[in-house]
Amino acid sequence: MPALARSILPVLSIPAPATDVRQRRPLAMSAMLDEDGLGTAFQPVVSLRTGMCWGVEALARGHDAEANEAIEPTELFDRAHAEGVLDRLDRRCRRLAVERFARAERATDLVLMLNWDTRALGSDGIGPADVGRLVDRHGVPRGHVAIEIVERGENNLDALVRFREVCRDEGFLVVVDDFGAGHPSAERLARIAPDAVKIDPGVAQGVAASSARREACRAITELARSIGAVVIAEGVERDDDLVELAMLGIDLFQGFRLAPPDMEIHVVTSRGVASIDELRVQLRARAEQELARRREARAAHERVFVAVVSRMAHVLSTELDEGASAIIASVEGLEALYVLDLRGMQLTRTWLQTGLVPRSGFRPTAKGTDLGLKDYFLEVAHGASAYMSRPYVSMASGLLCVTHSRRVRLADGTIVIICCDLPNLASE
Repeated sequence: MPALARSILPVLSIPAPATDVRQRRPLAMSAMLDEDGLGTAFQPVVSLRTGMCWGVEALARGHDAEANEAIEPTELFDRAHAEGVLDRLDRRCRRLAVERFARAERATDLVLMLNWDTRALGSDGIGPADVGRLVDRHGVPRGHVAIEIVERGENNLDALVRFREVCRDEGFLVVVDDFGAGHPSAERLARIAPDAVKIDPGVAQGVAASSARREACRAITELARSIGAVVIAEGVERDDDLVELAMLGIDLFQGFRLAPPDMEIHVVTSRGVASIDELRVQLRARAEQELARRREARAAHERVFVAVVSRMAHVLSTELDEGASAIIASVEGLEALYVLDLRGMQLTRTWLQTGLVPRSGFRPTAKGTDLGLKDYFLEVAHGASAYMSRPYVSMASGLLCVTHSRRVRLADGTIVIICCDLPNLASE
């Protein structure tokens, strides 16, 4: 997988031989497996909010002794697949990882993440039950083992779901790798229902400077949360991106910025925690800044809404459109204004701020429109004194906004629900 490829270091720092190794025939994978040309490194997954290490991913290292070269991981698994020994490579890598993990110091509370190349599904090789016996033999609790599904090539979704069910039956956690790129989709994620989702670096990198990437990561996080999965951001190396992802609700991180892979688990976990300590200071400052922005936005919205309500209280029910027209022309910061009755029917047209032109394809709702299914109506109609929506794209203007609604008694005693669309100041 791409993240795995980025995470691998050369196995040995051995000078290249004098002869041109490119002319040598690569050592067959079967011979490499027989000659123990494999090793295991680990990279930590750490929590930015707690400052603790959650787990470690086991990363395969290959070395061609004949050519005296390290083998890039993607090539390693591709060659094994081409030579028909992928299942052997997969199980050898997992065995080495479990053995090293079981011997490691201070690994008791960590989760061990083991990659499983989906091209090996359905082969006659080792399965989750065999892994269960392997970890039992080495004293590793099954609940501390996560099977990371690495989708390579075309994969049958039903087969993946069955594989996840077997992993769960064996007591393992299940992780989906590189979500947001390649095969993984919302439907696949919902069907597989993993315990954790690794967001693809191509989606998460640059999130601090891109609102589109920010919203994509927010959507992935909310989707994962809805199916009971945590999100891991992998391969994100900039401090501002890491902090921004944490602000979106992502808590677990993995990458070179935190700690490069190492053969010793206690080394990488210590480095990861130390790096997180530095980032936690930045996260605290960013969180406090965001809280201040939200308080300021709420106060600004409240000033606008109070001005609208105080003016509307002097309007008669027979003059609602005239009153709304005057209010939207005089209250600064108001994008749209409309009035509903207690059934959710729109009593006025949707009045837009002067000069505000809706985007193509968007138009204000007309007088008489039934808005009884809108949250900003339902909340207030069923007892809330006031309501503020989450940011959404207004169908009236095509702009990102929030809607405030509140019951108001008009000058003649009629009770209505006032709805104001205001700019989403907190996300600017």
